[in-house]
Amino acid sequence: MKKLLPLFLLLLLLTNTLMAGETDSLSTGSSPALNLRINECGLSIGNSSRHTGLRINLIDKNLQEINGINITLWKAAKNPTGTINGLAIGLAGPEAHEINGIAIGGVGAGADYINGFSFGLLGTGAGNDITGIAIGGLGAGAGDNFSGFGMGLLGLGAGKNFKGIGLAGLGIGAGENFTGFGLGLLGIGAGENATGIMLGGLGAGAGENMSGIVIGGLGAGAGENLTGLVFGLFGAGAGEDLTGIAIAGLGAGCGSNLTGLAFSPVGVGAGDKIKGIAIGGLHVRTPELVIFGASSYLKAEKLTGVGLGGLVKTDYSNGLTIALINVTDNLNGVQLGVLNWAGNNAKFLRLLPVINMHI
Repeated sequence: MKKLLPLFLLLLLLTNTLMAGETDSLSTGSSPALNLRINECGLSIGNSSRHTGLRINLIDKNLQEINGINITLWKAAKNPTGTINGLAIGLAGPEAHEINGIAIGGVGAGADYINGFSFGLLGTGAGNDITGIAIGGLGAGAGDNFSGFGMGLLGLGAGKNFKGIGLAGLGIGAGENFTGFGLGLLGIGAGENATGIMLGGLGAGAGENMSGIVIGGLGAGAGENLTGLVFGLFGAGAGEDLTGIAIAGLGAGCGSNLTGLAFSPVGVGAGDKIKGIAIGGLHVRTPELVIFGASSYLKAEKLTGVGLGGLVKTDYSNGLTIALINVTDNLNGVQLGVLNWAGNNAKFLRLLPVINMHI
């Protein structure tokens, strides 16, 4: 054993000699680093621009590529550069052009592109895209696209598209399209289209089209078309067509065609046509109603199907209306009520109690 000890010390000395003394002094302006490595693999303490293994640095500058574990004590000196593949940890926050793997920051984590898991005590964000899981103490966001799971105590957003699952204490937003599941205690919205399940404490909306399940504490709506199940405590609506089930506390309606089921204790309406079931506590109004409508006051230019209410007033009635008072200029069907007026009947048959008909 004593004979082997000098040989062991000699091998250790040779190994340290091979691994030590490598200093990065690049034309890119990187600072010197103490490196214990072979072929850029091992341990690097300082601002080495390229390294594989464990790298510890104060402030990153002119970073090119790190594979392994990168620990920085402060944020990057200038605009973040380079790529980190592996684990990036920063007392203030890791920064790079691209981070692939895990990024954890005491304050925040940021890069132009983040792929993997990122966490910042205050926030995490990417100038361009985030793909993976991003959690920010206050918020998380991407300048362009966000794909994956995101959570922020205050907010969560993407400048362009959000695709995945989002949870935020206040709100979730996408400048263009939202696809997936989103829960914002105040609201959730998309500048263009939203598809999936959207739950907003106060409101949920999209500038263009929405499809899926949409629930807004106060209101829910789409600037153009809304398809699916929509609920708003005050209102639910679409600028153009609404297809599916709409339930609202005060009013449900759309600018063009409503197809499906719409219910509101106050009113339901459509700018062009309602095809389906429309139930409004105080009123239902539309130029054309097909299938069924019920309200204290139901008004339609043309009704095809069944109308039920206190007062049902139409220009053309094809089917059955049941109300205290039924009024139509042209009847092709049956009226049941206290008073029934059919303008196209013979003079002495136009106003009748209980029942009126024209077939």
